[in-house]
Amino acid sequence: MPGTLLPPEMLVELKDVAARIVDEVASRDDDLLPVMNGNGPAAYNVEHPIGATVIGLLVGRRLLPEESLEELGTGLFLQDIGKLALPASIVHKPGPLAPAEWDLMMQHPLLGLEFFRGDSVSNQAKHVVRSHHERWDGSGYPSGLVGEEAPLFSRIAAVADVFHAVTSERYHARARTPHWGVEMIRAGSGSAFDPAVVAAFLDVTGD
Repeated sequence: MPGTLLPPEMLVELKDVAARIVDEVASRDDDLLPVMNGNGPAAYNVEHPIGATVIGLLVGRRLLPEESLEELGTGLFLQDIGKLALPASIVHKPGPLAPAEWDLMMQHPLLGLEFFRGDSVSNQAKHVVRSHHERWDGSGYPSGLVGEEAPLFSRIAAVADVFHAVTSERYHARARTPHWGVEMIRAGSGSAFDPAVVAAFLDVTGD
């Protein structure tokens, strides 16, 4: 599957869903975080793109001009699309991944880029797909980018992705409480996460 382009009509549909999420968040005056998945790990791969998109947009509207939110939302919603190129036995594996499986999983940001035609998705959205697992201190993947070497869009996505993930039921981990997730993000400020993005996230959560 790597190297396969998404059918244009499928990409249009996915971008339309992302745009509807952007519109919904933009129309709200509150910062209510989405309810994390209570349907078990089988629902995670469906619910995670939606939840991470909402969280990222709530953070992003504190850091970005309003006209940038649609690109951010598109990137957030598509950030894990590269997992479609991975064996289901890895994506849905209960318990920890073996080293070779983890090496393959870490390719999903780059695999995700291969689904897009050159101009089918904006460069800012592609930054999210490629770099949402980069970390402020350079410990992330796929390129070990440090600090602002990773674009702001992807630094926002890093926080949204992790918070929604750790507070959701996944095949390899039980859901943590939202409070635990907030404290994890707070503790990662300046190491895993951009301090400015963490500050905006904590403003959203009221902590």
